[in-house]
Amino acid sequence: MRQNIEKVAKIAFYLTFFVPLVVVPSSFIFPFIVPKILLFRSLVLVMLGCYGLLLYINWQEYKPKFTPLNVVLALFLFSFALSTFFGIDPYHSFWDNHERMLGLFTITHYVLYYFIGTAIFKTWTEWRLLFQIFLFAGSIVMLICLLQISDPNFLLNQGSNRTASTLGNSIYVSGYGLFIIFASALLFAREKSRNWKIMYALSGVAGFLGLFFGGSRGALLGFMAGIGVALVGYIVVLKEHKKTRMALGGVILLAILMAGMLFSIRQSAFIKSIPALSRILNTTRAELTSGPRMIAWVIAVESWKERPVFGWGPNNFFYAFNKYYNPRSLEYTYGETWFDNAHNIIMNTLCVQGVFGLLIYLSIFGLGILTLFVSYKKNGLNKHVFVFGSAFLIAHLVQNVTVFENPTSYLYFMVWLSFINKMIVNQLEVPEEKGKETTRADKQIGWGTVGAVGFVVFILIFITNIQPARANMMTLDALRDFSSNPILGIGKARDALAFNSPHIDDIRSDLARVGAQILGSYYQQLGKERANAIMGVIYPGLQKNLDLHPFDIRNQLTMAQLDQTSAMINNDPKYIVEAENLLENALIQSPRRQQILYSLSSIKLQLGKPEEAIRLLEQAMSDNPKIAESYWRLAFTYQSMGDNKKAREIIALAEENNIVFDANGQRVVDAILATSTPTDMKK
Repeated sequence: MRQNIEKVAKIAFYLTFFVPLVVVPSSFIFPFIVPKILLFRSLVLVMLGCYGLLLYINWQEYKPKFTPLNVVLALFLFSFALSTFFGIDPYHSFWDNHERMLGLFTITHYVLYYFIGTAIFKTWTEWRLLFQIFLFAGSIVMLICLLQISDPNFLLNQGSNRTASTLGNSIYVSGYGLFIIFASALLFAREKSRNWKIMYALSGVAGFLGLFFGGSRGALLGFMAGIGVALVGYIVVLKEHKKTRMALGGVILLAILMAGMLFSIRQSAFIKSIPALSRILNTTRAELTSGPRMIAWVIAVESWKERPVFGWGPNNFFYAFNKYYNPRSLEYTYGETWFDNAHNIIMNTLCVQGVFGLLIYLSIFGLGILTLFVSYKKNGLNKHVFVFGSAFLIAHLVQNVTVFENPTSYLYFMVWLSFINKMIVNQLEVPEEKGKETTRADKQIGWGTVGAVGFVVFILIFITNIQPARANMMTLDALRDFSSNPILGIGKARDALAFNSPHIDDIRSDLARVGAQILGSYYQQLGKERANAIMGVIYPGLQKNLDLHPFDIRNQLTMAQLDQTSAMINNDPKYIVEAENLLENALIQSPRRQQILYSLSSIKLQLGKPEEAIRLLEQAMSDNPKIAESYWRLAFTYQSMGDNKKAREIIALAEENNIVFDANGQRVVDAILATSTPTDMKK
């Protein structure tokens, strides 16, 4: 019985390697994330049921060992939980949203995945087979990159010159390729079969193609750092091979010289044709010191000072970014004014989990490398495991300095940590102890117990994964009907909102966003009654979201937009007052965000409060005098007050500051100048 249960657990573990291949664009919102997470969590629950039975059958053999990595992974989960419940939005930290799905609930599955892996895979032979299956599945993901190079629109790649494969994000692809390179190198170094060496070499090439075509600077830097660590590692372990060590030193020197040469020709057509390399070599000082990501990093540090120990809570960087919003962000378009992650694992963890969480996260890498080194020196750990085990940890950490963990990276990261931990444990156990452990008598269990556990697992999968999947699919169906035929879509929208799901807040937001767009464009064609019917479906959901997430200004912004539409539908100014109250509350949460200042100033003008509108726009201009929109909005406000002279002064100030208006802003400016009279110009 035990062998069969363990076999089921291993099969489920192997199947997780194919999760990155899962994409269901026709059925799910965020089709590259949601089905992957739901399937992964389901497989982990199957493994957990099996593991629970194995612990009962033979506790001594399967129980977690007291090792540094086991302790630090347990502390990692503990830290994540502490920050979740001490953060400013525990619900969001626990579940996260559909776009990421990496809340405490899912992270718990990844940590369980780690512990189960280190318990059921015991020998190098078993781990070798595991990595072979992993590389097979991973190579398919990498090869899909080639299809997207030949057809940039394949699999929703939207014509990008950077491939996203089945992961939906080019950064994720590069990081995945990075792992495949090091896993292939480890197996290649330990393999004796020529045929298998060829297979590992091919998978390594596939990984490099994914890294290359993904175009991630962070992954390429991680690759360079990892290769450097591997070369230094072999110089350390090959003490008796002086010529080899000298050759490796020569390779390091040659690599440094080549890097200098490539930098000197960084503007050449050849370098610019290599996506990731070109992005590294041509990164400007301005990008490093004042670009959007640097702004986010500075905000992470500033907001950390407010909550230094446990942070704002996992996945709550959005709130910190809003409160400490830097008006310079709008210089890089509105798309750069919404950050839900600092795009730097160090800064992001510092902000959302505090110094405690950051120390624990860094300890995973530090203890991993330290225990590998100690086990190699004292217990005879295989030198290739020591070298490549350490090299990938460094490569992964360096890569994450410019990005963040994602569903696929957590998958291979936990597999790697589990492997390292088991190899170290195997070296610590002397043969006599191994023999004793395997001879301990197993407890007997019957099919009734197995069936009961299986039933519990099924119920958990149904509640935590199947139901959210159904809710997600219902929402997508409702959104489609809502967009094509709003009246017929109302029923499906109500059904989606009534369906129980931990991501009900996302469902409400998605339906409200689409509903707001429909009403804003077609409320006249729909008529008062139908428009109000749609409003009655989507608006209460946003109010519930605001109660659940009181600091999420996206709710206030959408509700204010809907209130303004309601004012037009019903010809009732009370809705404008409601919009004013919502935006004033949003401004408290994000005092310097131009989007709020602009919207609120427009409402103040509608309510006959031009002085307040001007004060808001002057604040926006003072916060960042480089933003063109502040000028034309302020000029328009003065013109609306009948002060054409002041409106022209603002336009003149814009010219003096070398402000360039976009098409919309220029139309407003031209209209103001066209309506100004000669008398206005002389005043």
